[in-house]
Amino acid sequence: MRNKFLTAIALVTTVAAGAFAGYKIATDDELRGRLLRGARDIVDTSRKKMDVMTEDVAMRTAQVTKNPKINQDWVNHQWENAGF
Repeated sequence: MRNKFLTAIALVTTVAAGAFAGYKIATDDELRGRLLRGARDIVDTSRKKMDVMTEDVAMRTAQVTKNPKINQDWVNHQWENAGF
């Protein structure tokens, strides 16, 4: 009985926190702007790292992270640099 009570409290707390966070993001333009700028910074940093990444490093990173998109992005970036 106690376990169900604690689970219910945890569920209510999680839902309330999620609702508050969603409301805050939806209504606060400054917070939304900061989050978007942070996301753009992350993407820009990743693209800069892609510039200096060699093919071997891209292959190893893709294998370690099990993310083939790393190789695809690297190849696409190389084609863009070549002007295609």
